[in-house]
Amino acid sequence: MADKPQQQTLSVRISEALRQRLERARQLVVSKSGEGVSTSDIAKQLLESAREDRLEVVDLMAEPTKVLIEIRRKGEADHLLSKPELTVLAYFVQQGLEAFSKDTPTPVSRESMIAALDAFLAVYELRKGASTWDEYYLGNLPTDCQPGKSRSTGQTETVTADIVRRTVMETRRRTSDPSSKYNPLLAGRNLYVLLENERLSGAAALNRALRPFWPALWRLAARGHYYAYQRPIREKLHVSEEMYKPPIPPISEGGFTLSFARGEGNDFAVLLSFPGPRAPQYPLDGFPKITEFRRMLAALGPQSTAEHWKGEYFFGFRAERQNEIDFAFRARGNGITFTLTEGEWKAVQELFRHGWENPEVRLAWNGLILEYGEL
Repeated sequence: MADKPQQQTLSVRISEALRQRLERARQLVVSKSGEGVSTSDIAKQLLESAREDRLEVVDLMAEPTKVLIEIRRKGEADHLLSKPELTVLAYFVQQGLEAFSKDTPTPVSRESMIAALDAFLAVYELRKGASTWDEYYLGNLPTDCQPGKSRSTGQTETVTADIVRRTVMETRRRTSDPSSKYNPLLAGRNLYVLLENERLSGAAALNRALRPFWPALWRLAARGHYYAYQRPIREKLHVSEEMYKPPIPPISEGGFTLSFARGEGNDFAVLLSFPGPRAPQYPLDGFPKITEFRRMLAALGPQSTAEHWKGEYFFGFRAERQNEIDFAFRARGNGITFTLTEGEWKAVQELFRHGWENPEVRLAWNGLILEYGEL
């Protein structure tokens, strides 16, 4: 019997730059399954695959913010994005979908979830040749959306492309139902793996397939970038590039006043002034914090059955006092708490609603959504 070829171990000293490159590659691989993998295993995979496009993805991840800025420029100008650039975009889409915790209570919107499923199906049709990834795709979709076992044999069907398509469409159908609570968060891994590992048609076909889903994919990618690096996708503006922006007038409702202060680029801060000559004033700055405050206001109130809200920045709750309902919010960073009557809470809700009807506020806010994503 012939002897089996022996595995040989090669030990080499690598530079810090190459070590960082391998670490970026390791992080990309871990994102597919969530399972640990060593740097040496990654080096072996890269040597065995010898794929230039995979190495290009690793190199692009060296400066993710800079690369995403360039991807956004090309995407908004309808210029062709390369397969590695689309793979980086899909990686951050996955991070955006999976960014969810007890202190990040707002999952992505139903519309964005559906767009991610549709984008996968669009690219899935561009596969060339045989694939070994169909079972992986199926494993990232809800079990109850997958075809059941054969009634005659009791065996699970062999995973085929048709089964993957049917499962994605069933997942899409259930996610589209407003009464359901479907959040197929792991489905984002499928688009990333599809672009990263499969043989696909050229860049032009990929861009045509993904173009209809660009707005939603970008918001998800920007969300993923923010949760990964805690900063927006934003270019540094020079003083000469800052155009004159008209001041935003304050608005009042039920004795409360909301004032706005412009910042750099699209940034602005708000000041919530309470009624009375010596009443407190509560400042809110930064897109993430203002976003959460608005969501807390919407989640609690007379029209809602929710008893409390817990986010990264605020804790809100309702309390019954002498047959009356009060609403309170507390900044988690300093513990300062404000309690409002039901009428006062409604007034603050209306105040913020009217504030975001201002065209200047909406314009700046839409710009911030492109930088931070769907938070």
